[in-house]
Amino acid sequence: MQTTYRLKAKELSIEFLESLKTMFTGQEVEITVKSIDNKTAEPVRDKEKLLKMIEENSKNAPIISPDIDIHALIKESHSRGF
Repeated sequence: MQTTYRLKAKELSIEFLESLKTMFTGQEVEITVKSIDNKTAEPVRDKEKLLKMIEENSKNAPIISPDIDIHALIKESHSRGF
């Protein structure tokens, strides 16, 4: 099981740690803490970049005919050692 929490340092509390202990009872856990620079992680800008990337990928994606036998292509690629 993996869970990611994003909160301000002032929001850390004993109750938070207790809830982690309850959630992961009997398991070994690894805790990584990193600082988030909100100046470089603007959600709106990141969303716009992602949408632009999706649009560009759609334009450059190869057109695959629905008549292509995918199973035959897979068999052929395996027989060539790819």
